[in-house]
Amino acid sequence: MALPGAPGPAPDAAPPPPPTVLMAVRAGLARAARLPPLPAAAALRLQLSVQPAAAGERRFRLGLRHPEPAGGEPVAEYDLRDISYRVCGPAAHELTVPGAPQEPLALAFEDEREAQKWWTVLSSSLREVQKASDNALAAPAPSLPAAAGADAADVDPETAQSLELVEKEELALRLAQAIEYGDEEAAARCAVALARQLATLRILWREDMYPSDEISMAVGVEDATSSASITLRVRAHTTIAELKEQVFRDYGFHPLVQRWIIGQCLCVDDRTVSSYGVRRDGDTAYLYLLSASAAELTEQRYEEDQARVMLSATSPPTNSNGERRKYNTLPSVSPKKGQGSEASRRWDAGDISQHLDSLQLGDLFSTPPAPSLPSPVPAGWSCPQCTFINKPTRPGCEMCSADRPSDYVVPGGHQPDESELWRMQQEQEGIRQYQQALEAERQQNFQQLLRLEDEGLVPNPEGLECRICYQHVPPGAGVLLRDCLHNFCRECLRQVINYSEEPVVACPFRDDTYACSSHLQEREIRALVSAEEYRRFLERSPALAERRSRNSFHCRSPDCRGWCIYEDSVNEFRCPICQALNCLLCKAIHEGQNCRQYQDDLRLRAQNDVAARQTNDMLQTLVQLGEAMHCPTCRIVVQKKDGCDWIRCTVCQTEICWVTKGPRWGPGGPGDTSGGCRCNVNGQRCHPRCQNCH
Repeated sequence: MALPGAPGPAPDAAPPPPPTVLMAVRAGLARAARLPPLPAAAALRLQLSVQPAAAGERRFRLGLRHPEPAGGEPVAEYDLRDISYRVCGPAAHELTVPGAPQEPLALAFEDEREAQKWWTVLSSSLREVQKASDNALAAPAPSLPAAAGADAADVDPETAQSLELVEKEELALRLAQAIEYGDEEAAARCAVALARQLATLRILWREDMYPSDEISMAVGVEDATSSASITLRVRAHTTIAELKEQVFRDYGFHPLVQRWIIGQCLCVDDRTVSSYGVRRDGDTAYLYLLSASAAELTEQRYEEDQARVMLSATSPPTNSNGERRKYNTLPSVSPKKGQGSEASRRWDAGDISQHLDSLQLGDLFSTPPAPSLPSPVPAGWSCPQCTFINKPTRPGCEMCSADRPSDYVVPGGHQPDESELWRMQQEQEGIRQYQQALEAERQQNFQQLLRLEDEGLVPNPEGLECRICYQHVPPGAGVLLRDCLHNFCRECLRQVINYSEEPVVACPFRDDTYACSSHLQEREIRALVSAEEYRRFLERSPALAERRSRNSFHCRSPDCRGWCIYEDSVNEFRCPICQALNCLLCKAIHEGQNCRQYQDDLRLRAQNDVAARQTNDMLQTLVQLGEAMHCPTCRIVVQKKDGCDWIRCTVCQTEICWVTKGPRWGPGGPGDTSGGCRCNVNGQRCHPRCQNCH
């Protein structure tokens, strides 16, 4: 019997809706699988589906089925929360199912694009499942009953700190996985969560991402007084911090006094040697050693760190007598008299080890050495950037390549050692080789200029866009103009030449702010156009000059190209082409006749000859326009070509005043002012427009 107020029996629950298939794709097994049991090369149909669940959630499932031709029967089905899926290649994926974590299913797709599309849909579903799991973990846990006596404030601080550390480590691992799989959204979520917790991270490539081969790195070691050369075995993933520890372990130089310079860069501890360009055997690096006081290194700190290195190493560094290697950053061995070159030479690895063995640890921290063995003051100049002491004659810093200070003067009594002499010889040899190469380049350029000078056109050395037709012109297919170095295609320049009305062709370059004033050279024009076009271009210049000349006269012979520029004192023109004698007064050819005979004959022939009539009409028109006149004595038509207003009739030799159209003198001839135009008599001109008819 039901209790009062108890709910009645629940009605039958509605059946769950069928799952929705998001995507299905065909794939094959690259190798046999134990769980589920499938043979190698088995064909499968991967099916991703989703089904609504309680509380508005969605349940994603991955099903393995036989292909449709084989019946499409299901093989296995898994919840996306229980599987692990990894992309191994464009068409190779791996699926890890529950029960076989060490034996993933190797899936091979026939089409890379289909595999990419499948991974896009599946990864989106995996992210949604992961997000739902994160929300479930972030939800507040149900509070315990009050009788339990537990309170959130009573949680052990050590336990809370441990849980926080675990959470940060989990977020860091998820961030690394998201970056590895290219999941930008998951990586962004993890990075935001870590940033909110102010987590301190070191993000480095895994060592297997670098080349595994060892590299023999040549290292130049120097301090304020000495130098040496050693070789270190490193790997591409070796960081500068690890390199400092290696030198500390092998040679005793503390990391605080080490300053590494690779590729003209002052190295930082977190970067690897490969990031500075060390990738093959023989690549160089420089190690500069500071003094203990400059590095703020105490004796206690050095001893503690050396003990730590000795305990961590399997075989601590020892000398030939089995004693612990001593340490000093400033070798204080003074060169003896007559051994200057020996003290300044570069040592090899054995020399530097032997030198370090001879030093005492107390030299680093005790009082300075006795006056009998003073440390030599290094001669040279200090680099303003890295403080490295360079040899006096060196023009630039050996470590960072900075320029020598301009105010530094090489000491007068300085004697270069062997290394300096060798370097100076190499510099002189380099300068000589550079000058030889420069001279060879100049000769080559000169020969090229000579070759171009013999050619009509200079081809464009690079591809260009013609500024006229805006077409792309490949190298060598265009023309580089000699005078202005502008480039155009050949066809456009040929059209510019043919359509130009000037005797010189201007460069066609124009833009909004500039118009080129240069001209094409005659050899460029000859090389761009055909022979007939070039002939027409040559004829264009004399014709234009004739039109623009004020006193020009063209030969009256039909189809003759001869012409001249005449002066006022010349009345006839013998054509140099057709040899015809032209009368400049009559503007006609009448050899064997004077002007009066020709004009009389012209009037007679004008009655029946059309050409003669046209010539006669032309003469009368000139008279009517004032450009010609009848001689006051013989009545032939005369014309003034140019100059003053005094003219002489070529038939009767009468002197004529052009402006008054009458004789210049009286009946008595020249000088008779009783008649004629009486010009300049009593200081008055014969006409207001008289241009000196005397």
